[in-house]
Amino acid sequence: MKKTILFCGLFLTGIIGYSQNTYPTAVNTTAGLGTGSTALPTSSTLRLKVTSGTAGNSGIQLTNVTSSTSTVAGNSKALSVDSSGNIILTPVVNMASTSQNIYNADGSLTANRTVSLSNLNLNFNSATAGGNLFVNGSNGNVGIGNTSPAYKLDVTGFIRAKSILATNTATSATSFASSLDYLKNSNVFGAGYEMTNGGMDGATRRMFNFYDLHAWSSEIPANDDLFIMNIVDRTNKERLTFYGNKAGGPSNGASNFVINDKNEAEIFKLIDNGTDNILLQMGRSNSRFVVGGYGNYGTGYKLVVKDGAALVDGNIITNANIGIGSTTFVDGADTYRLSVKGGVRADRVRVYTTWADYVFNKDYNLPTLEDVEQHIKENGHLKDIPSAKEVEVNGIELGEMNKLLLQKIEELTLYMIEMNKEITTLKSQIKN
Repeated sequence: MKKTILFCGLFLTGIIGYSQNTYPTAVNTTAGLGTGSTALPTSSTLRLKVTSGTAGNSGIQLTNVTSSTSTVAGNSKALSVDSSGNIILTPVVNMASTSQNIYNADGSLTANRTVSLSNLNLNFNSATAGGNLFVNGSNGNVGIGNTSPAYKLDVTGFIRAKSILATNTATSATSFASSLDYLKNSNVFGAGYEMTNGGMDGATRRMFNFYDLHAWSSEIPANDDLFIMNIVDRTNKERLTFYGNKAGGPSNGASNFVINDKNEAEIFKLIDNGTDNILLQMGRSNSRFVVGGYGNYGTGYKLVVKDGAALVDGNIITNANIGIGSTTFVDGADTYRLSVKGGVRADRVRVYTTWADYVFNKDYNLPTLEDVEQHIKENGHLKDIPSAKEVEVNGIELGEMNKLLLQKIEELTLYMIEMNKEITTLKSQIKN
């Protein structure tokens, strides 16, 4: 009898233990595993509650579903499993909310994102040293290749772009604290080494600069807006400058192109005053202009045209001398404006000189024919006329020679008049 009672007790115990692992099937019934009771309160919205003995572990294992099983993306948090098959909750990108993490998973965003840094920096750091893309949360400056951008965009390294667009919002109505502040706010683009001397500190002046200067104060007169592009060296000396005024302003849209030396002294300047008056000036005393050659050709000459022909369709005026095939202008005590080595061909030559009409003056001492004959015998040429040897050595003065020849013609004329008188007298005597 005792054995029978013991067996029945064990059987009932097994039935009771087995019933705790059987889920109720009735509507709105609940069940719990590890909760300490077979069912949950009827007021609970839960239908199944599992209490695990380990924190962070659900206590549920899906034997044929692992983390490698494909999933469908959802919003907020999703039910997932770890590598052991435990059910876990994981955050996912919420495509409908701007408050979720934008750096959570690969893929394409299908909606806008607004990031409020609130004085916190955003740093995308690539595997390459110095490959940062950095956003300063305090001032909004962006650095590429550095994490301490001093400007709205501060790039360490080279920039390659099809185009760069920069604008200047300063207008004539803008008030500036100083000329330096005015210049700083008018700098549209700058590149290269930043100037730290010459009174340009803080003016964002670099080795290459482009300024858009609107009319302001006494710097730029009203309606005379000015743009400037310049290149300066590291000592803040302007080596190249191009600037132009607004058309229709007081400067008539003038333009200037200037090249300076290392001391910022002008070498070359091209000026358009806006009224079609163009001026090219090279004020240095050692300036040279070579066409068709290089600087080592024609050394010593200010203007050199190598080969070919030069056409000047206008007047050529000089206050010095002109040499054609010759560089010598001094002959004895005389200096000649035009020196030609070779023949001179002309339709007309006009010479201004004194003339020989003095032969016909009453007080002119006309040599006798006997004196003329004696001079020829002794010297082999007429009196006052240079000898052949003298002409060969010294040449002749064209105007002076014509005067001397006229002098001899006038003397011959006087001789002929005198001889005609004598002939007339002889004829009269013979007739009588």
